[in-house]
This record gives sequence, C-alpha cells and structure tokens, in this order.
Amino acid sequence: MTAPSAFARQTWLISKTIWIEAIRRKEVYAIVAVAAALIGAARLVHFFDIEGLSKFYREAALKTMNVATALTVILLAARQLPRELENRTIYPILAKPVARGTFLVGKFLGVVAVAAFCYSLFMAIFIVGHASTGAPLHWPLFAQSVYLQMWSFAAIAALTLMLSLLFNVDAAVTLAALLYLCSQVFMSLMSYIHDYLEIEQQRALLALHYIFPQLTLFDASAKVVHSVPLESGGWLWESLGAWAIVALTVYGFVYTALYLGLAHLMLRRRAF
Repeated sequence: MTAPSAFARQTWLISKTIWIEAIRRKEVYAIVAVAAALIGAARLVHFFDIEGLSKFYREAALKTMNVATALTVILLAARQLPRELENRTIYPILAKPVARGTFLVGKFLGVVAVAAFCYSLFMAIFIVGHASTGAPLHWPLFAQSVYLQMWSFAAIAALTLMLSLLFNVDAAVTLAALLYLCSQVFMSLMSYIHDYLEIEQQRALLALHYIFPQLTLFDASAKVVHSVPLESGGWLWESLGAWAIVALTVYGFVYTALYLGLAHLMLRRRAF
C-alpha cells in the first residue's frame, strides 16, 4: 500500500469512528429537535400570512442553525484528543503505526463531517420551512452562504482541537465558545473603540484581529435574508464574486492549517 493510499485509509477509519460515535450521541438529535421547532415557526408565519415575517424567519433560522452547529462542533472537537489521552486508547492506534499528523487530520475530518451532516439536516428543514412561507430565495447566494459556513466550522474545529491540547475539556469548550461568540461582534467593536484606545492598546487589538479568524467574514446570512427580487430584474444582493469566494477560501484554509499545525506540534511533544 502506497503512502498516500495508507494516509487516506487511516484518516478515513479515524474519521468514520467519530461519525459513528456522534450519530449515537444526543447532540445530533438535539439539533433535529431545534430544526423541527423552526419548521413549526415557519408554518406559524405562513398561517398568519404577515408580510415581511419571511425575512424574520430566514434570519432567525439561519442564525440559530449557524450557532447551534458551531457549538456542536466545539463540543465534539474538544473531547476528542483529551479522551484518547485519558483512556490511553491513543497508544494502540499510534503503535499500528499511525502517524500523529494522520491521527490529528482524521479527528479533524471526522468532526467536520459531522458538522456537514448536522448542517445539512438544518438546511433541509430550513428549505422545507421556507417553502411554506411562499417567499423567494436567492439560491446561488444561499449555496455560497452554506459553503462559507463550512469553512467557519472547519476553523472552529481546528482551533478547538488545539485548545484541547492546552486545557482540559471544560476549559477548552468554554474558551472556544467564548472566542466564537466574541468573533461575531469583534470587528464591529474594533471599529467603534479603536480611536479611543492608546497606541499600545490599538496594537494589542490589531494583534488579536490577526491571531483569531474573523468568523463574521464567512457569514453571508444577512445577504440571504435581505436579498429580494427587484422589479427591474435581478436581486437586491447578488451572488458574491469569484474573487471574494477564493479570498475567503484561502483565509479559512490558512487559519485552519495554522491551528492544525500548532496542534500537531503540541501532539508531537507529548511522550507516548
């Protein structure tokens, strides 16, 4: 078996284990329950037939889906490595032998696969619920929004895996959740308070801006919410340009690779 095929097979087996475990746990079912509640909300909007509430449904549904899936990613990623180390199940895996980088990539891909599964459930239920409102949806922009959110989840998964090697599970979950939630308002906060800070404080704020990814850049849900057909043709918010998609893809890849690289260095320093 060649090295690339061995790497692919090993990462697939590791990620498959995470997939099977996640399906058996309660997180996925909690997501389905929330999504079912959103369908009920969409039908309620359709029942009253109040103009403009379809936008409210889109905004509430998309935000809930994004946050719920991100928190699921954090919970799942945070317990992967500490649990393997605590239960000492990592030793027979690495003795096969499986490289530590392969083991880490397999864990990462498994978490991202579960995120994609959970988000696809949300999207399917969102589409059914949105159809019941009878409002138009800008499908190309919606597809771009889903694609960019997956890069957001990938960066969150890599960051959480790295944090889980620095802290215990509870601390890693708390810190990753705080960083995720703060990233939703960091760029707006930075623009408001930047001019009121001292030079050193501005530099510290700028450093934070580059150390942690600005996840709001991947959130196109506001454009999806407010993109409506124009009488003259087209949409109020058109699809993102190819250059923007490429730039955001590179941005997400760089941060994901950076956090996975740091996690790999930490894992290599562990004595097994």
